[in-house]
Amino acid sequence: MKYFKSTLILLLFGCSFSSCKKITDLQKDPAAVYNPAPKLLFTGILMRSYDAPWSEDHRDNQYMTQNEAYYAGQPYGWTTGSFETPYGILRDVYRMEIEAAKTPELSAAYMTMAKFFKAYFFARTTEMFGDIPLTEALQGESAGNFAPKYNTQLEVYQQVLSWLEEANNELANLKEKGNILDGDFFYNGKPEQWQKLVNSFKLRVLISLSKRADDSPALRVKERFAEVLANPTKYPLILENRDNFQLLYNNINTYPLWPTDGVIIKKDVRNTFGATYLNILKTLQDPRLLIQALPASAMSSDPTRPFDAFNGGKTGDLQSTLLKQAADGQLSMINFDYWLASPSGVPSIQLGASEVQFALAEGINRGWASGDAAVRFQSGISQSMLFYGVSQDKINLFLQANPYKGNNAEGLKQILTQKYVAFFENSGKQAFFEQRRTGVPVFDIGPSNANNNQIPKRWAYPKTEYSTNETYLKEALQRQFNGSDTQNDIIWLIK
Repeated sequence: MKYFKSTLILLLFGCSFSSCKKITDLQKDPAAVYNPAPKLLFTGILMRSYDAPWSEDHRDNQYMTQNEAYYAGQPYGWTTGSFETPYGILRDVYRMEIEAAKTPELSAAYMTMAKFFKAYFFARTTEMFGDIPLTEALQGESAGNFAPKYNTQLEVYQQVLSWLEEANNELANLKEKGNILDGDFFYNGKPEQWQKLVNSFKLRVLISLSKRADDSPALRVKERFAEVLANPTKYPLILENRDNFQLLYNNINTYPLWPTDGVIIKKDVRNTFGATYLNILKTLQDPRLLIQALPASAMSSDPTRPFDAFNGGKTGDLQSTLLKQAADGQLSMINFDYWLASPSGVPSIQLGASEVQFALAEGINRGWASGDAAVRFQSGISQSMLFYGVSQDKINLFLQANPYKGNNAEGLKQILTQKYVAFFENSGKQAFFEQRRTGVPVFDIGPSNANNNQIPKRWAYPKTEYSTNETYLKEALQRQFNGSDTQNDIIWLIK
C-alpha cells in the first residue's frame, strides 16, 4: 500500500511538469506562428501592399481595352466590393503593432509603420465604400466585438490624418537615431524614405478631400496642405523618381505583363490601348506614346507625322467591335520591346514623384498655398517622362509646346490631365478615384456599359455585412444614402 501511494504521488508530480496540458494548448495548430516577429509581419504586409499593372483596375481607368469575349472586358459591371483584402491586411498591421509593443525599445519603428499602414488601408477602403468600421474594427479577438460600428468618412479622415502626422514625427526621430527597418524590400529599411512616403501620401489624402476643403473645418485641408509646402524640412516629400514608392521585379518575380507570347510575336490583339488615354498623348504629340505603344499597322506610316499612326479603342465599344478593329490593324498594341526588355520589366509605381508634383500644383492652383504651380506642373511632366527614358531635349520641347495656362480652370484641367497621363499602368485605382473626383478626363461610355450607361461611383458593401453586422450597416446606409446601397450612390467624399 505504501509502495502504491508513493508511485501515485510520483506519477502525479511528473504529470504536473510534463504530460498534463491545458485543453487550449492541445487545440493550438502546431504549424501556426502565434508570436511572430514584427519584421516578419512587416514583410508580409509589404508583399500585400502593392497594385499590379495591366490589371482590371487599368481597364476601368480607360488606359487599355480587353477585346476577347472570353475575358471580362471593361463593362463597369461591378456591384459589391470585399472587405477581405483591406481588413485582412489591417489584421496583420494590428498584429504587428501588438507584437512590437512587447519590445518597444527594439521595435518602435514597426509601431510607427503600423500607424502609416492603418492610414493607408483605411483611406483606401473608405474611398471605395464610404463610411466604414474603424474605431471598433478588428476587435473580435481582443474584445469579442464582431459587429463594429461604422465611422463616418469625416471621422475616418480625421483619424487618418492624425496617424500620418504622428508617423511623420516618429520617423524623423528614428532617422536621427539611425534606426533601420528590417524586412523592408521597398526602401531597404531607411526611415527617411518612409518619411517622404508618409508625407506624400498625406498630400494624396488632402487632394482627395478637395470637395470638402471649404465645409469641413475639422480636417484643416487647406491649412495642412500649406504646412507641408511651407516646411520641406519637417515634411520631406517624394519629388524625384529615385524616391518613388515602387515595386521592383526580378528574374523570379517577373513583370506581370501577359500574354507571354507577346514577347515573341509582338502582336496581341486581345489587349490594346484605350482611346481615352491615347488620344490625349496623340493630340499633344507626347513622346511617351512612341515608347509605350506600337503604331496601328493599318494606319498611315508617314515618318514625318509619327503620331498619326496611333489609334486607341473606345472603352464603350463592344468587345467584338474592338477585336475586329485590332485584327484589322486599326488599334495600337503594347510595345513589348519596352515593357519587357528584361524579365524584370519596369518598376511598378504605387506612389511616385509625378503624382506629388501634380498634387502640389493642384493645391497651389486652387489657392490653398502660395507657390509656383507652373514649376510643379512642369516637374510632374518631367519626372514622368524621365521614368520612360525620354531625353531632356524632348522634354524641353514638349514643355515649350504645352505651357501652363495659369491658376485658373484651364490650368487646373492641364494639371489633372497630365496627372492622369502619369498614372498610366501604375498606382492601382488612383486614376479612377481622381477622375471620379474631378471629371477629368471624360470617360467613354457606350454599348458595352453594363451599368445603365453610367460609370459607378463606389462599391456596394459586402453581402456578408448584411448577415454579420446588419444593424450598424443599415444605420450607415441610412445616414449616407437614405438606405440605398448601390454602386451608383454618391459618397460624402465626392458630393
